[in-house]
Order: sequence, then C-alpha cells, then structure tokens
Amino acid sequence: MTSPVNVDVKLGVNKFNVDEEQPQQTRFRDLFNRRHFPFVLFVAAIWTCQVIPMFAIYTFGPQIVGLLGLGVGKNAALGNVVISLFFMLGCIPPMLWLNTAGRRPLLIGSFAMMTLALAVLGLIPDMGIWLVVMAFAVYAFFSGGPGNLQWLYPNELFPTDIRASAVGVIMSLSRIGTIVSTWALPIFINNYGISNTMLMGAGISLFGLLISIAFAPETRGMSLAQTSNMTIRRQRMG
Repeated sequence: MTSPVNVDVKLGVNKFNVDEEQPQQTRFRDLFNRRHFPFVLFVAAIWTCQVIPMFAIYTFGPQIVGLLGLGVGKNAALGNVVISLFFMLGCIPPMLWLNTAGRRPLLIGSFAMMTLALAVLGLIPDMGIWLVVMAFAVYAFFSGGPGNLQWLYPNELFPTDIRASAVGVIMSLSRIGTIVSTWALPIFINNYGISNTMLMGAGISLFGLLISIAFAPETRGMSLAQTSNMTIRRQRMG
C-alpha cells in the first residue's frame, strides 16, 4: 500500500494541499489480496449489471421495441434513436449528483429506477407506443448513474500503483457477461418471449441494486489517500 506524503503546492496566489503518493512497483497479484479483491468483485458486479441490459438494448434495440409494439421499420428505428438519446443525456446529471447526492444514493436510486422500468415493460402487456418509449427512456436515463460510477469507483478505491490494472481486470470481467448475454439474447427471446426477457433484465438490475445496498461505499468529500485505504464492509440503509 502506498504511503501518502503531504505536499503544499502554490499556483499563482492560491495554495493547495496535495497528498502525494510515493512511487511503488506494481504487482498484479496485489489485486487479489484481502483488501483489493472484494472491491474488484463489487465494481465488476455493478458494472456487469449495468452493461448487460444496456448492450442488449443497443444491439437489438429496433427488434426489441418492435416486439413491444412500437411497430417495425422506420418507427422502430426512430424509437431506438429516442432511447439512445436518453442514454446520452443520462450521463450528464450524475456528474453533478455525484457531489450533491453522493455516490451511494446515486447508485442505489439509479438501479432502483432501472429495475422498475424493465419490470414495467415485462409485466404490462400491450403497452401503448409512448409508454414503451417512456419506460425505455427512464431505463436509459438512469443508467447514466452506474455508468459514471463504474469508472469513478475504481479510480477512488484503488491506490495509484494498482489502479490501472484494477480498471482493466474489472472491465474484462464485465465484458464476459456482455458477450454471453448478447449471444444468448435472441435465443432467449425466441424461447421465452419478450416479456420474460424484460423481466430477466429487471432481475439483473435488481441484483445490481441489492449489491449496491449491501456494499456501495460513500466516498464523497474524501481524498484519494483516504478512499484507497477503505475496506469493503456491509452497509446499512439510511
């Protein structure tokens, strides 16, 4: 573990206090020690639960919205464009909410709304066109919270000497899930129908919600020296 050194930095008329870490040799096996590996599993879990439904919607968007009653051809493509727009817009507010609401409430609230949106699509048959678009838009918008945190958390929770390796390992673990799910999605739709597919997506988001409730740390207002020395522990609601 790196030891922070307190350094005063003067830029113009302003003076800043910086925690500077001493250079350390990176050892990949350190990722699997008792402190780092639980955080690897936690971030990989929330990352995977966010990207599996998202990749499926991106890859098979027109087909999915068509099966949910949004027509075919141009209408389905237009609906997919609207949903993609909300995926983009959903990345902006969390940049502000990270430091106002905090990391933990943002993650929990986002997964709750994502779960609700997919559950509505799975439980209510023959929804109107605009309700289908609205439910997908809610999912797409709130996916921005976990989308931002899956990059922020690794950079806060791991020390500098192992941070890049941690991000790489976590991303690789999440991509295993997306590869399998993207391959399996058409088969699942054919065998079980679009409603059950949406409920499966809701179940994946629900798992992300439960993991977040149990283990998501709050790092708002803390320095990197502090967050990189945290240990994972079961959290309490409230």
